[in-house]
Amino acid sequence: MLEGLEAAMRRLLSHHAAIPALRSKHAAVQAGFGGEQELDKVFEGYAFTMKHGIFHDLSLASSAYFQVDTLFITPWYAVLFEVKNIAGELTVTENLPQLIRTLDSGQVSGFKSPIAQLESNCELFRDWLYSRNMSLPVYGAVVLAYARQRIEVFDTKIPILFPSAVPTFIRKLPTTSPLLDDKTFVDLLSQLSSSHRDFIPSPICETYSIRRSDIRTGVICPGCGVIGMEKYNGGWRCLACAKTSRDAHKRAIRDWFLLFGGGMSNKDCREFLRVNRQQTAHRLIMSMQLKSEGTYRNRVYTMELLSERKKRT
Repeated sequence: MLEGLEAAMRRLLSHHAAIPALRSKHAAVQAGFGGEQELDKVFEGYAFTMKHGIFHDLSLASSAYFQVDTLFITPWYAVLFEVKNIAGELTVTENLPQLIRTLDSGQVSGFKSPIAQLESNCELFRDWLYSRNMSLPVYGAVVLAYARQRIEVFDTKIPILFPSAVPTFIRKLPTTSPLLDDKTFVDLLSQLSSSHRDFIPSPICETYSIRRSDIRTGVICPGCGVIGMEKYNGGWRCLACAKTSRDAHKRAIRDWFLLFGGGMSNKDCREFLRVNRQQTAHRLIMSMQLKSEGTYRNRVYTMELLSERKKRT
C-alpha cells in the first residue's frame, strides 16, 4: 500500500486532484506500519524461554480472509495482537462498534473498532485451527504503539497494552501441560508459514479513480528522481544527471502493477518504460521473474511473485 501510494505521488503532477487524498492515506498507513514496528522491536529484544513462533502481518483464510498484525503462538496458547498508532483522543464504542478519534483541533473521525476487529480475527483463527484438527486457547490484545496515545474504552475483557507491557502479559498466560506435542507444534508452524498469502492491495488508480492517462510513464532515475531514463545496452542512463543504473526498470514495472493491477503485456511494458523493441521489453520483464499466463501472443505477467513475505518463526 505504501509503495503504491508513493508510486502515484511520484507519477502524478503535483496539482493533481488526487494528491491530497493520497498524502492523507500515506500518512495513515505509514503511522500504522510504524506502530507495528514498535511491537516488532519488543519481540526482537526479548528472549522468551518457552517454545514459540512469531508471525508478523500474517494473512490467512478461514471462513473469510483475515490479517493478523502479530501472532505469538506456543504449544499452550496463541495470542493475536492488533496494533494501533492513531493520534488524538481515542474513544472505542460498543454499540455501534467504532473507534472515534478527536484531534486537538476538534476534528472528529471514525474508524473500525480495534476490539471488534480483534474478536473477529480470534474467532477466525480458532476456526482455522479447528479445520486442521487442532485446538488451542486463543487470546487477543490491542497494542497502542506509543505511551502518549490516550484511549477510553467500554468495559471489555480485551486488554489494551503498550508494547513494553507485552512480555509481562504473555508470561502471565497459563502454561500447565502443553496441548501440542513437539512434532505437532512444528507442523503447526509450518502450516502457518505455508498458508500465508501475501496481501496485494487494490490498484491505486482504481481505488482513487485516477485515469491512466494522468500517470506519467518512464523509468525514474534513482539519483535525481527525474522521470524518463534512456535505455542503452548496459542499462539505463539519466539525461538530467547522467547517472546510470542496470535495474532501474524494476521499480517502474513494480509501479505499473501497484498503480494498474492485472496482467502486464509486452505492449504495456514497452509503453510504460518507453522502449521500442519487443525483445527488449521481454528481457526486462523476464529479469523480474514474474508469473506468466497465456500463450506467446497473448501472454501477460502478474505481480504475484513480486510481493515480499514478512513473517518470522
